[in-house]
Amino acid sequence: MEKPVIVFYEMDPTSPTKENTFSIREIRHTPSPKDAPPPPIHRHPFYEIILVTAGEGTMQVDFKDFPMRTGSLFLFSPSQIHQPVVTEEMRGFLLRFDLSVFQDNEFFDNLSIFNFDYLCIEEAPLAALISLMDSLCDEYGHERTLKHCTLSNLLKLLLIKIQRLLPDVVNEATHTSLFSTLNKAMEENHFKVATPSDYAKKLKIPIKTLHTTVKEYTGLSCGEYIRSKTIIEAKRLLSYTAMNANEIAFTLGFDDAAYFSRYFKRETGFSPVLFRKHSA
Repeated sequence: MEKPVIVFYEMDPTSPTKENTFSIREIRHTPSPKDAPPPPIHRHPFYEIILVTAGEGTMQVDFKDFPMRTGSLFLFSPSQIHQPVVTEEMRGFLLRFDLSVFQDNEFFDNLSIFNFDYLCIEEAPLAALISLMDSLCDEYGHERTLKHCTLSNLLKLLLIKIQRLLPDVVNEATHTSLFSTLNKAMEENHFKVATPSDYAKKLKIPIKTLHTTVKEYTGLSCGEYIRSKTIIEAKRLLSYTAMNANEIAFTLGFDDAAYFSRYFKRETGFSPVLFRKHSA
């Protein structure tokens, strides 16, 4: 069986137009016929938020399935792979943005919402988010004075509202900034195999501080969390590329394919070959 095609949606941050630094629209999807091919698996170089206001289905995000129903909020970072499967007509909002919509990144660095793939929003906060989405749609659809400024401010308000829905520990400013910095460092390192000490040195912080922050955010030790990110990237490469074991091992910083195979099997229970076979 041929590998699924990954669709890359482009949004060029060097051309500051509304089409490629920010977009929002209401969406409506009906279930696909039973014999239809699955929707394309895709990822993109920008941030994406999907808020479901009605419907049923499943969203696969980096090999995990999450329910798509009223109140489902999906928060996708660049590089994440996702695939929706709609089983009952789904309605909601699709918002995409590039960091160039903000004058500086300091605001975004204090957010941790994109370290979470999925949130289930209760009725009262859901109504507030829908109202903000409506306001963003209205502003985006009209040419008005200070439009870019208005969109940026409304987007900031939306992201703050979402941030406040997270647990209190996640909203502690120092930990938020550190955890976001760690995730950014891992992405810049292409999720290569590494130790907590490697990142503590890179971030110039005590390793104990790094362990404490990651544990409070994820419930995992820092080593477990770092390994989980390497494994997700390995799964992406095995499932959606034709790279062989040697190429994947080299890409992820392993000394050789045999070491990569042992590492992958220890973390997943499957050999890379068997995982690729099952994901085909």
